[in-house]
Amino acid sequence: MYDNLMDDIEAVFAAAAWTNNNIDIYPDNYQGTISDETEFCRLNVLPSTSQHLAHGGDKNLSGLVAIKIFVKAGEGQSRIMEIADILDNNLENKRLTNGTELSTSYINVEGLDPTNKSLYSASYIIPFKIYGE
Repeated sequence: MYDNLMDDIEAVFAAAAWTNNNIDIYPDNYQGTISDETEFCRLNVLPSTSQHLAHGGDKNLSGLVAIKIFVKAGEGQSRIMEIADILDNNLENKRLTNGTELSTSYINVEGLDPTNKSLYSASYIIPFKIYGE
C-alpha cells in the first residue's frame, strides 16, 4: 500500500502540471547539492496510522504529505503563497490514480531558513488516506 501511495505522490510531481512551473522538488532526505537554488521544495510523506478494519475489511493508511517550500529571502510571502496555490491545484481534494485521497491543505510560514539565511521557508501540509486490500 505504501508503494501505491508513493507512486501516486511522485506521479503528481512528474506530471506537466507541476513541471511546467519550473520548481524543483527533492526528497526530504536528498543528500546532493542544492545550494545554488533560490527556489525549490522538499517532499516528505509521513504515514501516521495503518488499520485493518474488522470483519475482513480493507486496510487503510493515512498521514500527511509535508512539502517544505524555499524561496529567496527578502521578497515577502507572496511567492510562497503562489507556490502553495500551485500545490493546491495539483493536490488539494484530489483522488489519485492508485486511490490516494488528499484533503484540504494548510501552510505554516516559518521565516528565514536557519541553515541558509538567503532562503525564506514555509511548510505546506496536506492529509492523505489510501485504502488497500
